[in-house]
Amino acid sequence: MVLLSKLPEEVLNSWNSWEIRGMVLLSLLLQTILIIFGPRRKTIARVWIRILVWSAYLSADMVATVALGNLARSQGDSSCDGSMKANNSIQVFWAPFLLLHLGGPDTITAYSIEDNELWLRHLLGLVVQVGVAFYIFSRSWGSGILPFIAIPMFIVGIIKYSERTWVLWSSCSKSLRKNSSLSSFWNSYSRTRNRESDEQREYFRQAYTFFHISKFTMQDLAPSYFDLMLSQVRFSKIPADTAFKVVEVELGLIYDMLYTKAPLIYSRSGIILRCISFLLSVNAFIVFQVKIDKHAYSSMDVAITYLLLAAAVFLELYAFLCLVFSDQTMMWLLDKGGNALISENYYRLRKLTTSKRWSRCISQYNLISSSIENKQLKCLELVGIDGMMRQMHVNRKELNGLQEFIFKRLLKKAKLMKNCLFDKKWRSEVIGQRGDWVLKIEGFLNGSLKNFEWCTTKVEFIRSILVWHVATEILSRNEEDASNVSTSKWLSEYMIYLLVIRPNMLSKGFVEEGYLNTLMRDLRDKDINQSYKTARYYYDETFRREWKTDKYSAVEGGRVLAKQLSECQFFSGRWEVIEEVWMEMLTYAAAHCPWKEHSHALRRGGELLTHVCFLMLHLGLSEQYEFKLSDEYEVSIPKTFLKYNGR
Repeated sequence: MVLLSKLPEEVLNSWNSWEIRGMVLLSLLLQTILIIFGPRRKTIARVWIRILVWSAYLSADMVATVALGNLARSQGDSSCDGSMKANNSIQVFWAPFLLLHLGGPDTITAYSIEDNELWLRHLLGLVVQVGVAFYIFSRSWGSGILPFIAIPMFIVGIIKYSERTWVLWSSCSKSLRKNSSLSSFWNSYSRTRNRESDEQREYFRQAYTFFHISKFTMQDLAPSYFDLMLSQVRFSKIPADTAFKVVEVELGLIYDMLYTKAPLIYSRSGIILRCISFLLSVNAFIVFQVKIDKHAYSSMDVAITYLLLAAAVFLELYAFLCLVFSDQTMMWLLDKGGNALISENYYRLRKLTTSKRWSRCISQYNLISSSIENKQLKCLELVGIDGMMRQMHVNRKELNGLQEFIFKRLLKKAKLMKNCLFDKKWRSEVIGQRGDWVLKIEGFLNGSLKNFEWCTTKVEFIRSILVWHVATEILSRNEEDASNVSTSKWLSEYMIYLLVIRPNMLSKGFVEEGYLNTLMRDLRDKDINQSYKTARYYYDETFRREWKTDKYSAVEGGRVLAKQLSECQFFSGRWEVIEEVWMEMLTYAAAHCPWKEHSHALRRGGELLTHVCFLMLHLGLSEQYEFKLSDEYEVSIPKTFLKYNGR
């Protein structure tokens, strides 16, 4: 303020004149960004999308709050002349729109799930900001129709702000756990026995069924074994492509539940509030157009007011369209039925408007390539931003045929579980496989195979990932037929991406920054493509002793493993075994990733690991269950299993 007081009077007057206008326009701009780009982060995994939405989300509330404070201050200034007071009176009309902005768009109420836990802070903000708006409104009350036009927008602003606070409360962990129940899963399961003729309608119905058990499990609640068994019976009959689509819809519903106003707007009360808000906004727009004398106010202020009114009406129309073409509306029609002709036309229209629900890409990070390329950026280690620069080396590829490969392997695991339905130890062993299972099978089939435990089960998971990644990269660079290595390389580089960029998703995947930097320096300094041939043998006593004491780095371990794999004769083929090892590591990581991290991943375009985790859950590959049948479900599990399995 001292600095501003030293400015020339013309500049100071211009600042005072444009300060409120600029803040209101900036608030509207931030709301526009959130409306347009807020939902896109669900399907686009680009860094610039996240940065833009994050910046707009953090700035929106602050800008609207400051603008309200400036309006309140301007009303407290009694030294204004007549023309200034006239401009102030129309600017007061902007206060309800700032409440509307504080309510936020329907497409994003929380940037992260932690924001839902701060609902009490938003409740306090609701009380304070509505009080400030009332103060502004009361100080400006006078003759004319403008205060009466402001009343409808005032109601709309309070509705929007209250909606946001209620949604944050309903989406916090305590509320979700309290309201989680599997009764909807049972009801929906019993209604979806017969397949729909249309593929889109079929996977929507299935997604609605499995969503209830996923929502329940994500709250760290344990469903009964019987629930998981029924889920496995139904889901195992779904084709691979459809299974991934089911999970896509399901994760979209979970995203809406955690990050948007969906819990309210798709309810009866939410629809009523939408109608009220729309009618009041349109009414204010029409009355302002017809009754207000535009020449009594600044043309700039009138233009800004028109812009705010038009944006409010557009916001309601956009919310209505989102409601009509949402997945929830589709599921409501499938669940409740309705006029056959209307439903059929709606389904056809949906096919024209539906876009993808997640990025459908797999992130790739090649540790060897990035180490070589990072050589010129070595100085960044001194300023501590080398970790951030690793994001530059992340590539994204389309899944293509990887979905079918993953689903078939998961079905094999699910069949293994059928043999011992109630053996908890066997279940843990099947889910806990991380490369050892396929190698054991190969060892039984081929007597020349030796022990691979030194790089699978008898080493930390993160070290196992690093060793197998280095070995896979060495062998792939010496492989003439590139088609043999594609699946192995994709899974290998994805697991390294998780380890380096998303370590929180690997519950046992934290690696020290210093260790990773040392590893990358070793990869830069050594020509590993050919040097693996001179590496020690895995059964060398010196190597085994030093490997156990961590004297050998993962680079050396990768060279030893590459030599071992190159000299072994595999019954199923070398690359088939390697891709099976990576598949087991992927499923192990998915099964042990905390649910909270899966929730975070939904706001970054989604992760393949999350989809694999939900596929495993629905195929019964979960240790999160309770073997307890309530009195309501006193049934024979084996007989029920055979009944639902069509036997």
